[in-house]
Parts: sequence; structure tokens; C-alpha cells
Amino acid sequence: MSGSKIYTAALIGCGDIGYLFDKDKGSELKSNEALTHFRALNISDHFKLVSVADTNLNALNIIDNQSGIKKYDDYRIMLEEQKPDLVTIASDDESHYPILTDILKFKPKFVFCEKPLAKTFEEIKEVSRKYNEAEIPLQVNYTRRFLNEFEEIKKSIDENKIGKIESVTFYYSRGLVHNASHYIDIALWYFGEPDDVISISEKRGITDEDKSVSFILKYSNGPEIIFIALDIDKLSFAEIDIIGTLGRIKYNYKGEIEIYTNNENPLFKGYKIYECICAEKVKFERALPEAYENIFEVMTGNTGIRSNSENSIKIFKLIKRIREKSIWQN
Repeated sequence: MSGSKIYTAALIGCGDIGYLFDKDKGSELKSNEALTHFRALNISDHFKLVSVADTNLNALNIIDNQSGIKKYDDYRIMLEEQKPDLVTIASDDESHYPILTDILKFKPKFVFCEKPLAKTFEEIKEVSRKYNEAEIPLQVNYTRRFLNEFEEIKKSIDENKIGKIESVTFYYSRGLVHNASHYIDIALWYFGEPDDVISISEKRGITDEDKSVSFILKYSNGPEIIFIALDIDKLSFAEIDIIGTLGRIKYNYKGEIEIYTNNENPLFKGYKIYECICAEKVKFERALPEAYENIFEVMTGNTGIRSNSENSIKIFKLIKRIREKSIWQN
């Protein structure tokens, strides 16, 4: 955008979501699409990526030296020398908490962190408090918060377009924290905090500490929401199925959102069936560009943060309840 302020940015972590997902995909993506923070920052009209940091020298060496972006193996030295306006954290999950607490002393104008902010409810509350006290805005990358397709699903529910919600089912794998937190975020976003939680069973997750858990969220004036954990060795996909009295919305394993209407069964009189009227691919390539657009709007005082640290506190408060209700621990 001509004439608008350009903020400097630094990236910590050059792995999959940091850099690699977009490697060699340049010809497959449109000019406004990105799967990584590296590309999203480079195509932004509002940010200039000036430096990256990673402790893995092999990861740094993959990045083109001709890009003009300075590379560091220590993010502290990078932040001291570059003093960026925006810091993005895309390192491994375990590193988020120490990095977040450490970079406060460098006083960036904004911090954007991959989920989770930390591994425990208590640590996330601490991080949120410290950033609020320092008056540094902190955004968390719960991807679907930045996708119009999931905004439209919420509108359909709020406007009663699919009628009274009868049931909601989430299928996931790869850990309660690492992956299910995305869908817990959706459940809280769409339906609010549940009255009760029932944990059913567990399966192996992405680590021994982060198992995948099947559980039910119960609402006194709403649907039961069921999370089904899948075996990471056999299945690695996610689906969402929202069934209402007038229609159905399904996010399928192919990354499409299917819209159904509730119609008369042509074969059996007096019975109803759901008929799919459209299926559209979710444009995940737009999530990170939209996230950075939101960050720019926040930094210029034009809007609020879509996925703030208080939202992460709610997610991990619920995760704590799920773990406390685990039947295998009783």
C-alpha cells in the first residue's frame, strides 16, 4: 500500500511454518498467498523482514543469501542488533515460553507467536500478564481465526441458518495441545465455555507428554460437542461436523467446507435427508497473510487482535479441565 508505514520484522525459527512449507512452492502460490511466516512477511505491503534466527545452521543455510535478509544463530544478538518492530516466533513448541519471556527486554512493538504460547495453563497466564504489563500486543497463530471460511461458519450458527445445533463432532490427531487446541479454540469461539467436561479415552499423541484425548464438552443450553482422538500412526487428518435441524456444515479431510440443506427424502415419505449443495476448498494459503494484515491494523490503531493471549488462557483452562477429568488418572 503506497504511502503506508513499513514496520521492520524479525523471524525466530526457520522450520516448517517458519520457512520450509513454502520452499520450492513459489510457482504454485498466488502473489497474495503464503504457507510460512517468511513468505507472508516478504509479500506484505506493511512489513519488511530484515532478519531471521535459528539454532539449526542447516535451516539457516537453506535460505537464499541473495535475499538480503541477515541470518543469526542467536535470536538475542539478532534482536539487540536489529531492534525490529515486530517479532515472530515460529520455533518448536517447547521454546515458546522461554523466548517469549526473554524478548520482553528488547521491547518490540508487537509479538506474533505460533501456538501454543507455553505448555501449561500457569505459564500461559504468566506470559499474558507480563505482556499486558509491558503493553506489548501479543497475537497467537490459531490459524482458523484468520480465515473467512470459518468466520462464515460462525455467522451461519449465530444467524440460525442451519437451525438448532443438534451435535458437533471434531476428529483430530497429533496431540491435545499441539493439534486439538486449534479445534478447542473453534468450539470456544462458536459456542463459549462448556458447563462440564467428560474425558473418554486417550491415544498416542505427538509426544508422550501431549497425548490425544477423546472427550465431550457439555452445555446446559447447547449441543454436546464430541472430540474423537485418532491414532497418529494410522490417521493424521482433521474433520468437523456441525449438524443442525435445518442444515449441516462439514469441514472434511480434503480441506473443504461442505454445506448441506435438510430436505424431504424422495424415497421414504415423511423422512428427512441432508443434501450437499456445495463444497469449497479452504484457502489456508491466505491465513498468514490475513494474520499479518490484522497485526498491521492493530499496530496502526484500527482494529483489535483476533487471537490474543487471553484467548489462549481460555483454551488451556479447558485443556486443564480435560486432563483433570481423565478417567485413566482416577
